[in-house]
Amino acid sequence: MGASGASPQAKAWDFFVSYTRVDRTWAEWVAWHLEEAGYSVLIEAWDFVPGTNWRFRMGEGAQRAERTIAILSAAYLKSVYGEQEWQAAQAADPNGFARKLLPIRVEDCLRPSLLDTVVSIDLFDRTAADAPQHLLDQVQSSISGRAKPTTQPTFPISVPDSRSVDEHAFPSPARRAPVPPPTDPGPLCEPFTGNVGGVVSLAFAADGHTLATVGADWSVRLWDVTDPTRPEQISRPLTGQTGGVVSVAFAANGHILATVGVDWLVRLWDITDPARPEQIGHPLTGHAGGVVSVAFAANGHTLATVGYDWMVRLWDITDPARPEQTCQILTGHRGGVVSVAFAADGHTLATVGCDGTVRLWDVTDPARPGPIGEPLTGYVGTAMSVAFAADGHTLATVGCDRMVRLWDVADRTRPRPIGQPLTGHTEAVMSVAFTANGHTLATGDHDGTVRLWRMY
Repeated sequence: MGASGASPQAKAWDFFVSYTRVDRTWAEWVAWHLEEAGYSVLIEAWDFVPGTNWRFRMGEGAQRAERTIAILSAAYLKSVYGEQEWQAAQAADPNGFARKLLPIRVEDCLRPSLLDTVVSIDLFDRTAADAPQHLLDQVQSSISGRAKPTTQPTFPISVPDSRSVDEHAFPSPARRAPVPPPTDPGPLCEPFTGNVGGVVSLAFAADGHTLATVGADWSVRLWDVTDPTRPEQISRPLTGQTGGVVSVAFAANGHILATVGVDWLVRLWDITDPARPEQIGHPLTGHAGGVVSVAFAANGHTLATVGYDWMVRLWDITDPARPEQTCQILTGHRGGVVSVAFAADGHTLATVGCDGTVRLWDVTDPARPGPIGEPLTGYVGTAMSVAFAADGHTLATVGCDRMVRLWDVADRTRPRPIGQPLTGHTEAVMSVAFTANGHTLATGDHDGTVRLWRMY
C-alpha cells in the first residue's frame, strides 16, 4: 500500500474516492476507516490543498489508483464529474474481473442500467456500530475476489425433498425454458473457447474466414473459421496495447484491424498477413473519456469511435498512417456510448448507450448528423452490443438478458423485431458480429464462450 499523496511516478493509492459535495461527510467517513485499516486513499476533501491543480489531480486519481470508490446517492448520479469518474473506472475494467469500480451506496437510489449490474456495498441500512466492520469486510472481499467464510458453515438441519420444490417458484437462469428461435437461424458448431474469461468484443474480416476476439484478459486473438465447425487460432495473441484491449473492428478490405484500449487510445493494425500483424502509425486520440467501441464504414475510409464522454467521433483513415478527425457527434444517449456499428450504405449508424437504449443515426452528411426514429426497446436488462448484416436491413443486438435479438430496419424510422430472440447463452452476451455475406452471426458471452449461428 502506498502513502496518501505518493509521487505520480509510483502506483499512488489503493483507493480514489469519487463523491459529490453533498456526500462529503460520507466520503470522509469511508476514507477515514480505510486509512485506519492501513489502506492509502486519495480524497478531494483532504488531498486537494491550496495550490493543487484540481483537474489534473482528479484525473490522476481516476487513472492511477488501484480502485475507484463511488459514493452513490441520487445527487451523485446527477453529477457530470461523478459520472465521468465512475465510467472511467468501468472502462478500465468493463467486465469487473479486476473490480476497479467499487460502488458504495449511502442511500437507496435508482442506478443507471450499466452501473446497476455492479455489486455494491450498502451502508444506508447499517448502524453506526456495525457499519465500519461491514465496510472493511466488503472491501477485503472485493480485493481478494472472494467472500468465503473463515469458519465452516453449520450443517443444515432439515433438507427439503427436492421433489416437493416448485421449480417455477425459483427458476434457475441456466435452466430457463428456451424461447423458440426464428425458423432459419441456428448454431453451426459447438461453442469454442480460448479467450481468458469473458469475450468482450469480436469482429469478422470481409472474407468471412478470419474472426478477431477480445478476451477479459484484454488480449486479441485471430481465428481461422474457414471451416466454421473447426475454428483454429492463428498465431499468438496481438500485443502492444497499453493496459489491454476492449474492442476490435475490421476495415472492409480485411487488411486493417482497429483496436480500442483501456488507455483511451485507438490503434490501427496491418493484418495482411494475420500471422504477423503490424501496428500502423500513431494511436488516435481525442476522446475525453474511456473509448469502448469502434466501427468502420463500408467504404473503408471512415472510422467511428465511441466512449464514456457521450460522443461519437468520425475519422478519415484514407491514409491509415495519418488519420484525421472529421467531426464529432453529440449523441442523445444519457451517458456513455458502449457500442457502435455502420450499416452497409455508410449512411446509418447504430449506437448502444449506458442508458440501455439502441439508437439509429443518419450520418449521410457528417456535418449534420441526426437521430432516426425512437430508440429500440424490449430488453430485460442492458443492451451491450450491436451489428448490421451486409444487406443493411438486418440489425442484431445482444445484452445482459442472454438473448440475441434480430431487427428488420429496412424502414429506419420503424424498426421491428424478426421472430423470437435466439437463446443458448447462459451468461450475458457482450458482443455480436456478422460475416460479410450475412450468412453467419457470431456472439460472445461473459463466460468466454463464442457461438456461431447460421442465418440463412
